[in-house]
Amino acid sequence: MEDIKLILADIDGTLLNDEGRVTPLTRDAIHKLKDAGIRFGISTGRTPYAVRRLLKDWGLDDATDYIIGFNGGSIYNVHTQEMSSNFMLDGETIFELLNDLKDFRFNACIYDKDTLHTLREDKMMIRTAEMNKLELIVDDFEGYRHSAVNKVLVTAEADEMDRIVAYYEQHPEPRNYKPARSADIRLEVIHPELSKSKGIAILLERLGLRADEVMTFGDMMNDFDMIRDYVGVAMGNADERIKAVAKYHTASNNEDGIGVFIEKNLLK
Repeated sequence: MEDIKLILADIDGTLLNDEGRVTPLTRDAIHKLKDAGIRFGISTGRTPYAVRRLLKDWGLDDATDYIIGFNGGSIYNVHTQEMSSNFMLDGETIFELLNDLKDFRFNACIYDKDTLHTLREDKMMIRTAEMNKLELIVDDFEGYRHSAVNKVLVTAEADEMDRIVAYYEQHPEPRNYKPARSADIRLEVIHPELSKSKGIAILLERLGLRADEVMTFGDMMNDFDMIRDYVGVAMGNADERIKAVAKYHTASNNEDGIGVFIEKNLLK
């Protein structure tokens, strides 16, 4: 593992514990990476703008170099504040998605810089907006019909989300979007060619790094490609399919999984 030059971590269920905090051990370990010549970044489904604001709350604003947001759709350089976007969803695709899900009980939202546009206000959307420090706006999405967005987030109760996921598994025909479950109650909808792994590959090309010089930490199926394609580390709480493709395993997000692994394997 002496060749690792960059670490990228998922947020929910990985970097954060179940209370939504970065534990002191993990935070300290990440801060030590700089002295070891290892850069640190975040790879998430969230918007980079929201994550940038949260870094200070987590005590990682001085330790984070890059944010790969929207499941690979945007790359943000924390130091230069440069942002680039890749593989956007066409506006008409939003309405294709809504039509496909018309028989389910769900809500949906679109991240737009400092705002969160949602079909209706409910507890999940209020919490999502508060968690990301975004203004919540109820919207029918018509304003996006002739533009492009990075992703659509679909939310539903866990049992209804099970039905939605089963629907996609039973109807695998090609679509203009790709759904990926990121939590029991969340489904990330992105461009069909996009993944966290694709976003990382674009960043690596810019940095001149190889795949075996990048370590990734994750837990859910939207982390699958980046765990498989790089030096992947599965959290103890990870989906079994993530564990199956990971090169290494660590403790859960509630047991300092990232911090313990870094201290033991990269900071000797």
